[in-house]
Formats: sequence, C-alpha cells, structure tokens
Amino acid sequence: MYDVIVVGAGPSGGMASYTIALHGFSVAIIERKKEIGKPLQCGEGINKFCLEDAGLPKGEWIKWKVKGVKSILPGGYYFYTKQEGYSIDRVAFDKWIVEKGVENGAKLLNERFKTIIKVADGWKIITNKNEYYAKIVIGADGPSSSVSYQLGLLKNREYLRAYQYKFKGNIINDNWFHIYWGEEFRGGYGWVFPRGDEYNVGIGGVSASIEKLNLFCKKLGLDVSKKFSIVKGAIPFNFEFKSRAENGIMIVGDAAGLTNPATGGGIHAALVSGKMAGEIAIESLEKEKIEITLRYDKMIKRTPFLDPVHIKAAKYLQKWKDDDWKFLGKILNGKYFHELSLFKSFLAGIKNPKYMLRGREMLTIRKSMKINQKYGW
Repeated sequence: MYDVIVVGAGPSGGMASYTIALHGFSVAIIERKKEIGKPLQCGEGINKFCLEDAGLPKGEWIKWKVKGVKSILPGGYYFYTKQEGYSIDRVAFDKWIVEKGVENGAKLLNERFKTIIKVADGWKIITNKNEYYAKIVIGADGPSSSVSYQLGLLKNREYLRAYQYKFKGNIINDNWFHIYWGEEFRGGYGWVFPRGDEYNVGIGGVSASIEKLNLFCKKLGLDVSKKFSIVKGAIPFNFEFKSRAENGIMIVGDAAGLTNPATGGGIHAALVSGKMAGEIAIESLEKEKIEITLRYDKMIKRTPFLDPVHIKAAKYLQKWKDDDWKFLGKILNGKYFHELSLFKSFLAGIKNPKYMLRGREMLTIRKSMKINQKYGW
C-alpha cells in the first residue's frame, strides 16, 4: 500500500512524485519504458518562465540559450516574441526530475500499467508483474492515457502529428527559436531550434508527415540524408473530459490534454499540473480527506493552459491562407508581437476591410498569442 501511485514518469509524473516525496509520503512511479524519456517525442524547447513557474532550478540538461521566438511568415515577413528560453536535452530532463523524487524516497517501478480498480480503501493497480494499492492515483501516462480511459473520465480526444530530424552543426546564428507559419502547415508550423553543436528541424500539425518534413528541409537547403535522428509522435489537440479528477484520482500533463493546441507546447503545462496534483495529494493525505482531490478539476481549468481561446484560435489558424499570414506580417514585420495593440490592429483593418468583418477571429487569435508568449511553449 502506497499513499500515492503515479502512472507515468514524464515531466508531469516526475514533478508530482517529487513534490509528494519531499513531504515524506510514500509514492511509487509506474513506468513501462526501460529508459525514461525514450523514445524522444519533443521539440525540446522551453522558456525561462516555465522553470520559474514550476519552482525548478536550471540544470545540466540545458543545451542552448535563446532570446525568444522569431516567427517567419510567407512573403519574407517576420516578427519576434521576446521571452528568454532554452533548448534542452529532454531525455536528461525527464530523468533528472524523476531522480529528484527517487532521491527523496519515491520508488520507481519498471512495469507496464494494465488495470485500475476501485477498492474500499482506495485503488488497486494491476501491472504486468504485480498488484499495488494506493489511496490516491495520479494519471500521467501520456496522450494515450489508459488511466483516464478506463475510469470513463475521457469523452473524446483528437491528435496532431509531429515529425523532427536532428542535424549536426547549426544553421542559425541569431540565438532565436525559428518558427515558420503558412497555409502549408494548416494551423501547425515548422521549426528550427538551435542546440549548440546540433539543431532540431521539424513540422507539426493536422497535415504533418515525413514527406512534408522532407520538403520543408529542402526549402531550408538541408540535405536530409545528413540527419542523425528521427523523432515522431502524437500531440494532444482537443481532449474532452467528463472531469480530470475523481475521488482519489487526478489526471495531469499530456494525459489531461493540457498541451497548447495553438502552439503544441506541453512541458510547462505538464510541470505545473504535476506540481498542482502533488500539492493537492499532500493536503488530502495530511487532512485524511481524499475527496479534496476533486478540487483539482476546477483548479486546472482555471489555468491559462485550458483557456478555451486556444482551441478556438487553433481552429481558425487551420483555415488561414498565406495572404492572411502576410496581412499579419505587414503589421508586425521586424517588430515584437507585444507591439500589436488593438489600435494598430484597428488601423490595419480599416485598410483591409475584409479583416474588419473577421474581427472576432482576429481578436481571438491575438488573445491566444498574447497568452502564449508566456505560457504557450
């Protein structure tokens, strides 16, 4: 019998187990992968505020420091989002968080989760090797979460796809993450992330594929035969939940569909949700009132990660044409996104009446992008 069982050893599960173990409660982490963090399924970019918000120090897993994001649009236009960030070694990062929990008493079990069953004094977890009991279970088992599915908490889920190559060297010399927007990505985008002695090149979105990644690389003048690694994975896009909590249950990170649908960023949301679930678990155990875990659903819904504006903006962007991106580019070319005031947007709309008729759409996208400067990557 454990106080808490965490299913999944990604950033959300690692953060939850570390938070709980620090307070002396018994916690077990069930992870099916033989090596935490592999296979890699991430662009490996975070901003400085992500670590500050989660209360984590910088570590040796930081590969490269960037000034922020440079968005490159059709027509040669571009603008900046200034928010200091980092290219990270995601595998080392995931291991580091889990190790912090283990160092404080958490137990890591290399087993495959199979079934969760309600019992009188909590929950029974059945793996491919053993049976375990816990007062509280935290589902951190990724985009295809079995925990939320078996409990009937998840109503529907939609995914985006992402593909990435790794290359040696560096084709960026300005210390920005480069994001490429355009109708070819159908609401997704392409990216080039510098990492010191290497760089990541990828695409993500509703129509992403290896073939389109190859075309993107060709446009950048890259020889795909020189790649040394291929990364691919599913990105949560639109998850509908009955609830992300039950009495003694909390669903966190990608399993909870917290990945930003407009940007595909999920590490920040994973860390914050894991920490939040860990703190709620501690309060529940200290007060011996497991029903306190039910608060998690309302609390996570109030975070910027689940603001409904993001899914609305993402669906609008899936329909954008290159002319729409050029319109935005003409307003912001060479500037910072925070300079896009409502007044400037209005003036631009007067010169382009068709965008005045799409006022709600444009304001929705602007609101989402403003939040995403801080919380979206």
